[in-house]
Amino acid sequence: MLGADRGVERRGVVVEGVPVEVVRGAGAAGRMPGVVVAHGLGAGGRLMRGFADTLARRGYAVALVDLAGHGASTRRLPGNGDGPAAEARLDRDLDVAVRHLRAMPFVDGERIGLVGHSLGAAAVIRYGAAHPSVGATVAISQGEMPVPASARNVLLLAGGLEFPAYRDGAVRALRAVYPEGRPGRTYGDPRDGTARRAVIVGGVEHAGVLFSPRTHRETGAWLDAAFGHRSPPVADVRAVQRAGSAMLLHLAAVLSFGAIAAALLGRPYGHREARRRVSVRFALVAAAVAVAAAVPVMGVFRLPLAMAWPLAGFFGVAGVVALVCARDAAFLGGRPKVRTIAAAAVLVALTVVSFAVPAQLGWAHAVPVGPRVWALVPITVGTGLYCLGVEALCAGHERLTAIGVHAWSATAALAALCAAALVGAVSPFVLLVSPLIAGLLAWQGVQAAALRAVRAPAWVTAIVGGVLLAWPLAVTMPIT
Repeated sequence: MLGADRGVERRGVVVEGVPVEVVRGAGAAGRMPGVVVAHGLGAGGRLMRGFADTLARRGYAVALVDLAGHGASTRRLPGNGDGPAAEARLDRDLDVAVRHLRAMPFVDGERIGLVGHSLGAAAVIRYGAAHPSVGATVAISQGEMPVPASARNVLLLAGGLEFPAYRDGAVRALRAVYPEGRPGRTYGDPRDGTARRAVIVGGVEHAGVLFSPRTHRETGAWLDAAFGHRSPPVADVRAVQRAGSAMLLHLAAVLSFGAIAAALLGRPYGHREARRRVSVRFALVAAAVAVAAAVPVMGVFRLPLAMAWPLAGFFGVAGVVALVCARDAAFLGGRPKVRTIAAAAVLVALTVVSFAVPAQLGWAHAVPVGPRVWALVPITVGTGLYCLGVEALCAGHERLTAIGVHAWSATAALAALCAAALVGAVSPFVLLVSPLIAGLLAWQGVQAAALRAVRAPAWVTAIVGGVLLAWPLAVTMPIT
């Protein structure tokens, strides 16, 4: 991550309530074109820093914006990002960022472009179409949204592994202006603002498209052509460097957790009851029943965070059903000792730091702001109940069997969430964040196995795992 910062200058400010980070090449002289970069739903400006790295080294001034409800912004995003009120709020945030960037003394205000992903792609298309002074727009994964003819010089990008609506949407938007249009070819003339191009970036999905070198090369070349800008000769920036480094830190935290837990808790704590509580077959069936029962009541928690409240409700109800199925509270352990309570507190703090620090440095604003602070409590209750319910089903089984039951429970939960999204029981956004949920469930599984190995009480696993699942859901979901 330090390597990614080499050669660039950053300055973060809050302008009219909108967090904006302006990035330019270190020591850059003269007035340069400016680009405002907007993220997608559930993301933030930090996830888009790769574009700032790429464009700043090519001689652009870049403004990364945290849209309403996202990142460091404490403002609400109406309607989960859908509808006129949400569009007006997003347009206003973009306008604040554009005006701030244009006012910079080192920015050529006559050469302003926009880059956006998903929700941000739709926002930059709307803004660019309504403001002829915007000379170029790059829309990544805008979906089915048409592109008005008034938008100047539009590049449409989508990942080859995305849902068909995203791939087809880019091609259809091109053909709405140029009926003969084919992906990979440029139509129109950038000098009069009529240029259009659609590109399907092979081998990447909705998030991966942001880190593809081709995405960054296409974006830089498109803006250069639109603004008559000659980028200096610079080596290709590895767009995945920031997020990749963060993921390595996450992995290090996962691998070191067992050793730290053993040092804190020793071997064993009293110890858990060894007798088997439920059969393997019953545990597997109970896990499936628990997640199926949780789907219809995903709205049990009403929180001001898109998707976090149905997910908290889902995990909480699934955990309660699993506990009822297990029918025995002896697995919780005896009276807690001071050492165990202290160890649990340390492991919770370690878990928060292990997620939040790499995320903050590499891909997300991982510090809770606004309603996210108090919403952490009910979300943690829901996710903690889920972890406790899974431990009840694993209780008394041998190590590998317990790991298998835990993995089955996590897989069933993820499958139930995806099925709920496909049938319309919950927002389709769940499908887009399913890789994040899968990664968190796998991480929690490793933690749970490590705690079982040192015979930690199940309540320790529930608290630590609950915080691990809740923190990312709280900080990455939009405030609505």
